[in-house]
Amino acid sequence: MMPCIHCGACVPVCPRGLWPQQLFEALGAGDLPRAQHLGLDACGACRQCQDHCPSGLPLTKRFREGQDALLALTEAEQVKALAQTRFLAREQRRAQAEAEALEAKRQRRAEAKRRAEARQAQTSGAPGRQDAQRAALARALAKAEAEDRLRDATRLRAALTALDEPS
Repeated sequence: MMPCIHCGACVPVCPRGLWPQQLFEALGAGDLPRAQHLGLDACGACRQCQDHCPSGLPLTKRFREGQDALLALTEAEQVKALAQTRFLAREQRRAQAEAEALEAKRQRRAEAKRRAEARQAQTSGAPGRQDAQRAALARALAKAEAEDRLRDATRLRAALTALDEPS
């Protein structure tokens, strides 16, 4: 086998209108993108170019190898794109879950703060409650004294005294 002499005998016989010598050189250099640009996908491996080559180059063999390499590259790119899509979807799901967890935590904190404020309001409202208790005990004491129930009156006075003492 001799090297390509660039005679161009392969060009007019190609039924697809390709430039086999340029495809052969691009594939020999390992330049798959250039070979694809030159129409490697369109080659039907009819052997017309190889039969007319005065150098006897294995054009069809190299074109088939190039098509196989291009197919493998395309499949690898598809696998890569699928993996990237899956990764991005996973990252989006994780970010969504994290955002939901943060929102739930924020809501729990807000609820805890609201409960603490309610407890604080109850604690600060204790004098008002004690006043109401004092008034109720005073009414009960007056009624017990009016009905001459000394035992109840004594207990009610003790309760009023205990309520007035600081805790």
